[in-house]
Amino acid sequence: MACSVIMTCYNEGPYIEEAVRSILDQTRQDLVDRIVIADDGSAEATIVVLRQIEELDPRILILYGSGGLGLPGNRNAAAVYCTGEFLAFLDGDDIWAPTKLEEQCPVLETSPSVGLVYSGYYTFPDGALNAARKARVLDISESRGGAAGALTRRYFLNDPPIIPSTVIVRRDLFEAVGQFDASIRVFEDTDFFLRMSKLCSFAMVHNPLLYKRNHSASITGGRTDLMAHHARVAFNFAVSDPAMLTLVPRRLAERARKLGNQRFLARDREGALRLLRLATKLDVWNGRAWGSLFVAKFLSRPVERLLRKSLTARRSAMGESK
Repeated sequence: MACSVIMTCYNEGPYIEEAVRSILDQTRQDLVDRIVIADDGSAEATIVVLRQIEELDPRILILYGSGGLGLPGNRNAAAVYCTGEFLAFLDGDDIWAPTKLEEQCPVLETSPSVGLVYSGYYTFPDGALNAARKARVLDISESRGGAAGALTRRYFLNDPPIIPSTVIVRRDLFEAVGQFDASIRVFEDTDFFLRMSKLCSFAMVHNPLLYKRNHSASITGGRTDLMAHHARVAFNFAVSDPAMLTLVPRRLAERARKLGNQRFLARDREGALRLLRLATKLDVWNGRAWGSLFVAKFLSRPVERLLRKSLTARRSAMGESK
């Protein structure tokens, strides 16, 4: 049993050594046969760090790109140099928990029908690991025993979420599904997981095995066009699987609801109301969207007082501590 680790980097010099060391510090780091880091044309400050990282371990291979390939394209480029039976992913600003490989690799080893295993994770604001907070992640693995397409439908509607840096997949299935779609620059992971759900079962390890860093330079940090990207991925997949087409409004309603709740946490009440109204229009039967809209519109001050401690912890994990 061997696992190759695919990493990507773009100007993540302040973080990437810590990410690499979290691989080398695994309780089962002996399972790692190669660590391939694909850099997408970083500035010199990050290149200096990468040159130093090359000396940490002979299993480390760094691909110095000229830039413009994007995250999904760089993951695909790194996969060419991987030799392990399994592929794991780690973004250059995230950190693995020490037992990640020990807990996840045996799931794939002992369950042939499982092609992808993900896990719980923590989120933390840049520079404050002690403020890490456990994220809410849905276990959709129970769908594997249901009717054909049950896993795909459940992922499409609920989106756990599955974070790439928590994922380990079988390399042969990664190739069979066509790797990542390099034309999709935002939520390319969602597209990939949807396609994977049609080929195999998923499994989840409930323990949080990743520390996901929140900072403004992340791909989705601070963006205002996320609903457009969600719509593109949803309709793109529905073209290949028409059974999903009637579910697109329900999926987008959930995306709008979650984004609206995030805007509420960020104290952007108008942005929250706009997204939550959109959620109720997309799916008039989405009770959680109506509940969130009611709170944001009429009860924001009482909720702030009653749930101050919980909201403060969640905002701190998001980097919204003020």
